[in-house]
Amino acid sequence: MKTVANTLMYESDTRRLVRSDGQYVSLSPACDRLITSLIEAKEKGVPRDALRRIVWGHEYVSDDAINHLVCRLRRKLQSICENNEWQVETLPCQGYRLLVKAPLQPGFLSTLVGYFKKYWRERH
Repeated sequence: MKTVANTLMYESDTRRLVRSDGQYVSLSPACDRLITSLIEAKEKGVPRDALRRIVWGHEYVSDDAINHLVCRLRRKLQSICENNEWQVETLPCQGYRLLVKAPLQPGFLSTLVGYFKKYWRERH
């Protein structure tokens, strides 16, 4: 499975996060199972109980172990993402989800400023 988002790609067969310039970081098997489950869940997120079964294969895993694994994945993402393009979001009392941010398109800000100027003139 390859998951691509703008300048970052995840290759599950090699367990690597690869940037468009060729730089990469390797993930542990546990981080691989975590990020794969987050990618597959999309915006729904993954409950903590499901992560216990997916990552470790049983439900007898402490919250600290989950927190530590998520922290490790966040560090890996921060080390390879240029603009925090991929982030693991905590869903309080539920679990986690992966946020993939799209970069601003060229001219986006000038278009937005133009829209607000036009709106302001029409109102005043």
